[in-house]
Amino acid sequence: MTKEIEFYNFVIVGGGPAGLTASIVAARNGFKAVVLEKSNVAGPKPRGEGISIYPLLDEILGKDFLQSIGFRSSVASTWHSPGDLQQTKTPRTRPHYFFKWRDYIDRLVDLARELGVVILLKSEVIEPIEKDNMCVGVKYKDENGKIQEIHGNAIFGCDGHESVIGKHYNIPYDTQINCPIVKCLVSNANIDINKTPNLQFYFIGNGDLEYAPSFPQCVVYVFPLGKKEIEVGLMLRLNRVHKMKKTVKIPSNSEIMEVWQNLKQDYPGFSDFFKGANIDYEELTALSNIRMVKNYIPTAGIILIGDSAGFVDPFGSSGLIYSMEAAKFWANILSTKINELSGGKTEVTNHLEELWSSENIEKYKKKWENNPIFKHIKKSYGLIGKFEWYIFKHLRTSERINKKWKLISRLLKMPEK
Repeated sequence: MTKEIEFYNFVIVGGGPAGLTASIVAARNGFKAVVLEKSNVAGPKPRGEGISIYPLLDEILGKDFLQSIGFRSSVASTWHSPGDLQQTKTPRTRPHYFFKWRDYIDRLVDLARELGVVILLKSEVIEPIEKDNMCVGVKYKDENGKIQEIHGNAIFGCDGHESVIGKHYNIPYDTQINCPIVKCLVSNANIDINKTPNLQFYFIGNGDLEYAPSFPQCVVYVFPLGKKEIEVGLMLRLNRVHKMKKTVKIPSNSEIMEVWQNLKQDYPGFSDFFKGANIDYEELTALSNIRMVKNYIPTAGIILIGDSAGFVDPFGSSGLIYSMEAAKFWANILSTKINELSGGKTEVTNHLEELWSSENIEKYKKKWENNPIFKHIKKSYGLIGKFEWYIFKHLRTSERINKKWKLISRLLKMPEK
C-alpha cells in the first residue's frame, strides 16, 4: 500500500528565526505549517545576538520578552580608522539589546509548537519537488536516513546563506551574495563595560596588513554582551573586489583564519580585548550581505526569505529583524490568498495553479517591493555600495582613509541598523 504524502499549507525549510517566525504567523492564521531543520536543534549556530527593539518582537515573542532575556547595550557605535588612529561615535535612536541565542530560539520553538507547528529535526532537505513547472513540495532525508516527501501550498526557503533551495535554482551565493565572516564568542574578555559600552568597528583597508598585503578590505568588530562577555569577528567586504584585481586576492579559508589569528594578537585597539580572555566559540562562515537575491521567487511555489535572499541590512550586516519581517509578510500575504481561493477551507490542496499564477506572483512581488522594510534594505544596499566604493576602492589605503576621516565621519551618519 502506497503511503499517503503529507500535506501542509506551509512547508518551511530551515529552523532559524525566519523559518520559525513564518511558521508562527501561518499557524496564528489558522494554517498547517511544518519546519524542516537538518540539525538536532533549531537555529543550531549562534549569530546575530544583538537587536534593536521593534514592535514585531513584542508581536512574535510576547511583550517585553526580549528585554527579559537581554542586556541593554549602549545606544552608540564607535568606528575606528585604520590603525585605530581616529575614532567616531554615532548614536542610535532605538534601544538595543544583546541576548543569549539559545534563549531566543527556544522561545520561538516553544511558541511554534504551542500553535501546532510540526518541527522535524534531523531532517535534511535534498531538493524541491516540481510538477508542471511549479514547486509542490520537497524531498528530505529523515532522522533515520529514509527519503521522504512532503507537499504544500507554499515552500519557504529559510535555510540561510547556503540555501539548498536557492542553490537548486542556481542562486550564486558564493560569488555574488556572500561575504566570509569569522564569528567568535569570548568570555573573561579584557573589557570594562562601563568604560567601553559601545559597539566597536575597526576599518582595515587593502594593503594595511604587512603580513597579508593583498588581503581584501575588511572590518573587525566587538559587541559587548555584558559582564566580561563579547562577540567579536572579522567581516570581509567583497562588494568592490572584482574592480580591485591588481591589489586584492581572494583569500583561502586557511589564509582568512591566519589573518584572524594575527588580528587577535596585535591589531591596535582590537587585540586588547583578548588579553587573558577565553575563546568559547569560533567559526569561519559567511554572511549574505553583498547584494539581495533578485530572483527571490525562483519558480512558482517557492519564496526565498532572510539570508537565503540576501535580505539583511548591510550596515552592520544585521539580518535578524528583517528576516522576521519578511517571514511575517510572506506568511500573511499567502495566508490571505489561500483563504480567498479556498473559501476559508485550509485543508483544501487544490487552487495551486491560481495561487501561483504569473499574475498573482507579480502582485505579490509588487506588494513586497513597495513594503517599507524592502525599501529600507534596498536603500541600505545602495548607500553601503557608495560608501564602500569611496572608502575601500577610491581611498583604499590606511594613510588616505585617515586623511579623509572627517568626511568619513559625516558619511557614517547612516540609517539605523
